[in-house]
Amino acid sequence: MKYKRLDHKMSGNLRRNVLGAFLTLLFFVTIIFLTIIPFVTLESKILSVMRSDKILGKRVNDFVLEDQFENKQIIKFSGKHTIIMIGDRQGLVSMRLWEELLKKEFGETVLVLRVAYFKGMPFFVPRSLARNEVKEKHPKASVVLDWDGKVGEQFGYEEGCKISYSDPGGIIRTTAIGECSQERLKVFVSTITPHIRQ
Repeated sequence: MKYKRLDHKMSGNLRRNVLGAFLTLLFFVTIIFLTIIPFVTLESKILSVMRSDKILGKRVNDFVLEDQFENKQIIKFSGKHTIIMIGDRQGLVSMRLWEELLKKEFGETVLVLRVAYFKGMPFFVPRSLARNEVKEKHPKASVVLDWDGKVGEQFGYEEGCKISYSDPGGIIRTTAIGECSQERLKVFVSTITPHIRQ
């Protein structure tokens, strides 16, 4: 009788231990699942926005604009991997982080163009004031000034910061809209890498 009771007690402990281990494992799997799902969903949303951009697959037109130092810049796309960053006053700040991280990823493989979008700027604001603001945010790198918004319209720009990649044939292959978040950068880099590394 003693042996039976001992066996019964041991089997009860074993069941509790197995159940405890199973519940602990289930808890950790659930936590990991709940942590991963938002990122997968966010990346899917970012990719969906990229794929729905109307400028994808369109050829880019060359253009000529002055930069913040009043130097004329002739922008040509043929034969180059080019990343075009367009931003309004707020977007100009986001552009710096985008450029820093993209240059870490691709080095000098890509040409980075910066465009300040000023269409809709109040008529009473002097252009010199806007130009000086760009100089403060980008004291060395050239930023061309799109006063009438024609360059912005070509790239489907609306507000904030928009990044587009055109291949050496001058065709827009991918875009990203908004601040440079880790997820947005990851998706953007993964979509242009096949074009750059081929």
